[in-house]
Amino acid sequence: MFGFLAICCFAAAKWLDKKLTMKLWGGLVPLLVGLAGSMLLYASAMSTTAVGWANNIMEPLTSTFGSMIGEPLSMATIYGVVCIAGFAVTVMDLWKDHTYNSKATTALIITPIAAHGAAGGWLPGIIDTIHSAGAQAVASFVGGAVGA
Repeated sequence: MFGFLAICCFAAAKWLDKKLTMKLWGGLVPLLVGLAGSMLLYASAMSTTAVGWANNIMEPLTSTFGSMIGEPLSMATIYGVVCIAGFAVTVMDLWKDHTYNSKATTALIITPIAAHGAAGGWLPGIIDTIHSAGAQAVASFVGGAVGA
């Protein structure tokens, strides 16, 4: 259920981003809807399934790259970097400029998936904590709204 609702939130965020033209609310509302979708995606089994699919692609690439540079490169490190990058894109969109909301929405799709694959570190840990707490809040709100 949460995966379906996450897809609905991301579609609504994309639609709102095109339709709302107000300076502040035109950027903030779609991003908040996308953030709710990100929380729902984190709570769904769809994000862990996506990590499994990504592992099939990432494992040979990290192994090959690690062989080229002469030291091992773990997939958890890659996921941690992707998680931090997604967080940075979202924060910059909120703080600086709403004209690239579509990139922030894409980052909100990628970040919860990468958070499931990241091993540790303080920033991926914070992102994991935010998504865990937010997923519970959004899931209870949306579940109450749609009667789930």
